[in-house]
Amino acid sequence: MGSVTTAQQVLDFEGARLGQGGDETWNWYPLAPGTAWCAAFQSMALSSCGIPTRFAWVSSMFADYISNGYYTSTDARHAQPGDLVGFEWGSTPGGLDHVAMILELTATGAWTRNGNVNGSKVADLWFPFNGGGMVIIGRPPYSNSPPPSPEIDMRDCLIRDPRNGAVYRITQPGNVAVHLSPLAYGNAMEAVANGLIVDLGEVPPATLGNFGILPSILEVKG
Repeated sequence: MGSVTTAQQVLDFEGARLGQGGDETWNWYPLAPGTAWCAAFQSMALSSCGIPTRFAWVSSMFADYISNGYYTSTDARHAQPGDLVGFEWGSTPGGLDHVAMILELTATGAWTRNGNVNGSKVADLWFPFNGGGMVIIGRPPYSNSPPPSPEIDMRDCLIRDPRNGAVYRITQPGNVAVHLSPLAYGNAMEAVANGLIVDLGEVPPATLGNFGILPSILEVKG
């Protein structure tokens, strides 16, 4: 997977669609016209360039990256062109709101390539590091990706089971999900509020199954 795919190929694929609407993405997935399509657009671009990807749900995309051991970080300042970036603006209860692809970094923010923005179009947008909502980045398995710097750290994340509302904390390096007791959940949400943990929200049961599940513990501190 990703053996002959570079970030520039995917960015070029998306760039050729600047200004277009969601019809191509809806038909490719397929999704009903009018459905939010930012994650499906990134999936279509990656798949079309040789990295099979199929997500319509932003939170599921990043939970899958964590569970498969792909490089992720909660500091967008460490992003590289071609990285996916997830946004939390508070408009999607229990999940991330948007995903885009990094074009380049500036001193104070990032240029991104997006689907489903500016009137449901493909467009390049700039977001600041502070206040722009960028909470997590993930690196697709490109053929030419350099290894991450050893000093880069990934914070723990919360995921939720939509079947029963259970909350799990993904502990790094990302292959274990701890079922949180009510006390541990309260501590974890305090850590989320303080920016110490990323809340990815609900993920499909199949994604949850990628993690080793540990039983409830009494307390997890942020």
